[in-house]
Amino acid sequence: MIDTIFIDMDGVLANFDKRFKDKFGKAPTETRSNKDFGFYFTRFIEDGEFSNLEPMTDARLLLDWLDKTKINKEILSSTARPERHGLIAPQKQLWLIKHKIYYKANFVPGKSLKYKFATKNSIIIDDTNSVIDDWNKAGGIGILHKDTISTIKKLEMYI
Repeated sequence: MIDTIFIDMDGVLANFDKRFKDKFGKAPTETRSNKDFGFYFTRFIEDGEFSNLEPMTDARLLLDWLDKTKINKEILSSTARPERHGLIAPQKQLWLIKHKIYYKANFVPGKSLKYKFATKNSIIIDDTNSVIDDWNKAGGIGILHKDTISTIKKLEMYI
């Protein structure tokens, strides 16, 4: 029996990629392979952009569906690295407040640490393959988020 659903923010609820591209004219994937990403990402953080992300177009549909379940829901989001945690976590918390999302928020200083929250009775909804793989290896149930409709269909199999 599932007792907790963990929900990622960037790529599931908040549109990091769109804000990054709007701000810099390039998608994050266009800069990750070279030295530019560090410069852009640092500026993104310093400008408080994690609090200014638009919701994903189907985020409210997912949240409304989750709100109808009696299962505990929590946010589980990465702040990239330990040295950035103190800057990014407050921005993400502000984003949640702005969008009236009052689930308990858990922020970890790296996506590779999310698996530590996994239990046999927990689900994570995340858009990153490595997070899903780590979660499943730790004994939880990982749902790779592509869009809300397919995520809800997968959730219905477990709830």
